[in-house]
Amino acid sequence: MRLSILLCSLALPLMAHVRAEDVLPSVTVHAGKVDQRRNDTVAAIVVGHEELIRQGDRTLSDALKRLPGISIGGAPAGTGQGGQIQLRGLGQGYTLVMLDGVPVPPGFSLDSLDPELVERVEIMRAATAQFSAEAIAGSINIVLKKSGKRRERTFKLGASGSHGMPAGSATVQWADKDGRLSYALAGTLSHTGRQALLDEWNRAYDADGRPTAVRHLPLTERVTSDTFELAPRLQWALAGEGSLAWQSLVNWRRLASHRQVVETSYLGGHTDYPDNDATFRQDSGTVRSDLHWLRKLGQGASLDIKLGLDVNYRSSDYLFQSDGAATGPANVRRVDAGVDEAGVQTSGTYRRTLGEGHALAAGWEVGQRRRTQFRRERQLSPGGPPVLPDQDYATTVRRLALFAQDEWDVSARWSLYLGLRWETWRTASATGGAGPVDVRAQVWSPVLQSLYKLAGKDQVRLAVTRTYKAPQMFQLIPRPYLVDNGNSPANPDKQGNPALRPELAWGLDAAYEYYPGEGAMLSASASLRRIGDVMLDRLYQQNGRWVATPVNQGGAQVRGIALEAKLPLAALLVGAPALDLRADVARNWSSVDAVAGPDNRLDGQLPWSANLGADYRLASKPLTLGGNLHFQGGALSRASKQLLAWQGARRELDLYALWKFSDRLRLRLSGADLLRQLERTRSLYADGAGSLLRTVDTGSDRTLRVMLEGLL
Repeated sequence: MRLSILLCSLALPLMAHVRAEDVLPSVTVHAGKVDQRRNDTVAAIVVGHEELIRQGDRTLSDALKRLPGISIGGAPAGTGQGGQIQLRGLGQGYTLVMLDGVPVPPGFSLDSLDPELVERVEIMRAATAQFSAEAIAGSINIVLKKSGKRRERTFKLGASGSHGMPAGSATVQWADKDGRLSYALAGTLSHTGRQALLDEWNRAYDADGRPTAVRHLPLTERVTSDTFELAPRLQWALAGEGSLAWQSLVNWRRLASHRQVVETSYLGGHTDYPDNDATFRQDSGTVRSDLHWLRKLGQGASLDIKLGLDVNYRSSDYLFQSDGAATGPANVRRVDAGVDEAGVQTSGTYRRTLGEGHALAAGWEVGQRRRTQFRRERQLSPGGPPVLPDQDYATTVRRLALFAQDEWDVSARWSLYLGLRWETWRTASATGGAGPVDVRAQVWSPVLQSLYKLAGKDQVRLAVTRTYKAPQMFQLIPRPYLVDNGNSPANPDKQGNPALRPELAWGLDAAYEYYPGEGAMLSASASLRRIGDVMLDRLYQQNGRWVATPVNQGGAQVRGIALEAKLPLAALLVGAPALDLRADVARNWSSVDAVAGPDNRLDGQLPWSANLGADYRLASKPLTLGGNLHFQGGALSRASKQLLAWQGARRELDLYALWKFSDRLRLRLSGADLLRQLERTRSLYADGAGSLLRTVDTGSDRTLRVMLEGLL
């Protein structure tokens, strides 16, 4: 753990600059977020910075998995990318993820964003007119840290280890105010590494159920990542209660992975490339900058205008080497690929109050995104031709949205939110080797949300929404994505379809909430979605290979219930220990009309997710202990009459201890994934000619972290 010693030693000279009047932020979870949730007509769960960093996570996706209703989907092996963020067990575009109110671009990884740079996370299970309606399952808005109202000079130095692979991080927060100007600068530098074993078995059977092939393909994977992030912000207080703010995010990441497969065939012979290894290197970067102007116009009116620009790039080098099953030269393939993407967007909102408890707002959003991508794939064996022709394409997406909303406190107990949003977009692409793509669509999205406060501490919510899911860019472009080895119905190639239409959904949400004391809350909610033009994969054979392409196939229905509790004992019982309890559980169902049941789930929906957590502050010692148990239920999903997939359950236990040496220095110890549970996935393809079963077990390792936090 030389890295741990180095990082901790760096803190010693910094401690010499600590000022006595400076105090580290408290880890206490205040009741303000609960009170805000109770009084807002629009249903939203707001999670603050201190709750996000409580466990000492180094990636935002690790922190988000403990939030109510959120689950994390799997990521492809060898990519080094974090899993998908899911609400109601649905990902792949059903859940809208935003950064400061703007949808994140395709390929954005939450594993590249440090929780230290985030001020809060807003979870909205029902849509609003102000944000994009591309949120059938709901939306998650990640808000970056803002300029502080007081002086802040903090540092955090951390080190961790997992399966013998060290990791480290250093974070600095700098904020102050000078007259009308307030400023903040947050930066982080980190190195992470992980090692995993994916144990794969392939079995084939004939029409009579007799085995015809049994193969074992264990895959070892080693991934390292280096990340640098910087988030500066300036804010000027203008005359008349107006303000002008500039917020930016700079992110650079270098990812490297190596995987190796050594196949053993017990029956039926080997695959084309039984012994193979692959290396993957990727450099990626993001520069994002937003200008925000707020002007008060008098008589309760205001104008809020935002202008944003973001530039993203990604370059990768992939090398696949293998010895073929047949006698001959080794197969060596190299893929060089790159993506350059730039987007500009502007939005504005005019608000006006019509009296106490009544406000109207109207606004617009306009944006354009340009994406260019190249791909060079070559077979490097002697005399080998290119595996694929060069694949270059350029895509432009233009969006326009107009919205209006009315927030009205009808009485002391009843409040209404009425909204209407119109969105239109056009995707145009010129693709090398294929015809051009030009797709246009528009959606009208009415929204109604209502809050009624019953006598006492109870209240009920109701929401009716119209939302959609647009085809992703790679689903529209008719270019093939070939698998390296073992093409089969359970592991097909992918190809886009420019004729795809967006999915449209009507939604109904209802909730009951009870607030027994300060900072305490109990809630139960239920939801229903009816979706049309669902995009499903159509599986077919082409030139001897299995290919999957998305097509619109009828409707689907999604249902769910959720329970949530926050119980600080000290607020409920006089003399109770400083123990804060929290728990949530979500149960989800879905059915797709075009696929015969049972188990015809939409998008392989996860049926269960749950969290059980606690924080305990010792009265006699400056020590806080806590932890969280996260659970995601497994399920069998039927993608078609012939194809079944099974996702195993996931259980993760995370614990932490925070020792407060003084108001200026503290030490945080944490452990993640302490149960080390094996995760299993299966896929089964069966038709009249036989069946193919693919089973993959993915191992995991405990991660132990130590973090020193103090003031500069």
